[in-house]
Amino acid sequence: MKRVAVALAMLTTAAADFTTPASVPVEHVRVRQFDFAGGRTAPVKLGYRTLGSPHKGADGAIDNAVVMLHGTGGSGAAFLGSRAGLMFGPGAPLDVTRTFVILPDTIGVGASTKPSDSLGVNFPHYDYGDMVRGVRTILADLKVTKVRAVVGVSMGAMLGWTWAEAYPGEIDTLVAMGAWPTAVSGRNLLWRLAARDALLASPLPGGSGARVAAGITLVANVPPAILAKIAPDANAAQALIDARLVTAPDPVDLAFQLDAVRTYSPAAGVDKVTAKVVELNFADDILYPPADRPPLPPRFTRITVPASAATSGHATLGEPAIWLPLVAPALKAALGR
Repeated sequence: MKRVAVALAMLTTAAADFTTPASVPVEHVRVRQFDFAGGRTAPVKLGYRTLGSPHKGADGAIDNAVVMLHGTGGSGAAFLGSRAGLMFGPGAPLDVTRTFVILPDTIGVGASTKPSDSLGVNFPHYDYGDMVRGVRTILADLKVTKVRAVVGVSMGAMLGWTWAEAYPGEIDTLVAMGAWPTAVSGRNLLWRLAARDALLASPLPGGSGARVAAGITLVANVPPAILAKIAPDANAAQALIDARLVTAPDPVDLAFQLDAVRTYSPAAGVDKVTAKVVELNFADDILYPPADRPPLPPRFTRITVPASAATSGHATLGEPAIWLPLVAPALKAALGR
C-alpha cells in the first residue's frame, strides 16, 4: 500500500496543476441511417468531447487514443469534474499533453440522439452492442483504428467487455471497473427492471416514477451501513431522493438506458478477448460482491479494492483518487510510458 500512497501523492500534485476547460466543446458525428440490433433504422447524431491532440506514429496511424466510457445515467462530461486533474493533469496516467482522450456520449445519452429529443417511447430499443457501434463510428470519423486503452466505469465497463469481445484487436488495454463480463442477474437486474418500469409508468420529470426510481437506485447500489448513516430519518432520506432528481436524466431516456442491459452476456466469449485486461471492483460493492465473482482467464489482472472508510461500494467509481493509482501502471504501459 506504500506504493499506492506515493502514487496518490503524485496524482494529487497533477490535479493541482491541471484545470479542466470551462467548456469542452461537444462535437458530433451524424449518421443518416443507423442500423439498430433490433431491426430498426433511424438517423442519429453521436456526441463526444476530446482532450489533447492525436499523435501519428511512423505508420501514419494515431497511436495515443484513449476512450473513456461513462456509466448509466451519466455522459462523457462525468470525467470532467473537479477530479479531472488526477487523470489528465501533468504527469498523470492520461496526461493530455501526450494523450488523445475521447469522451463519447453513448447512444441515448447527453449530446447523442436520445428518446427525449423527439420519439419518446417510440425510440428504438437499443442495447450495449448498438452503443459500442456508435462509439466505433465516432472513432472511424476521427480516423482512430487502434485504441491504446478503454477505461469503462459500471455500464462503461460492460461496454468495454462487449467491445473487446466483438472486435478483437481494436483495443490494446481494457480497464473495466465496477462490472463483470457476465449477464446481469439478481439484485443488479431487479433494481434496473423496477426502476425502468417506474419511469415508464410515470415519465414526468421529477414525478412519482422518477422519485421511485431514485429510491430504488439508492437502495440497490449503496451499502446498507452507508445508507444508515446518510438516511437516518425520513427528512434525510427525502433529501437524498430530492438531490438525485436535480441531476437526473429525462425519465424515458434513463428507462431506455436501464433497458439496454437486457442482451448483455459476454461470458461465453471472454476467451476471444485479445486486449490486456485489468478488472477492478470494490469489496463493499453490493452489486458485485467478491464472493460471487466469476472466474477469468489467468492472463487478465483482477483487483479488488478493500472496504474502508474511504470507499462507498459502487459509488467509489466516482473517486479516482482511490482506484487510479491501482490501474495507472496498466494505462502508462498501454501508452508506452
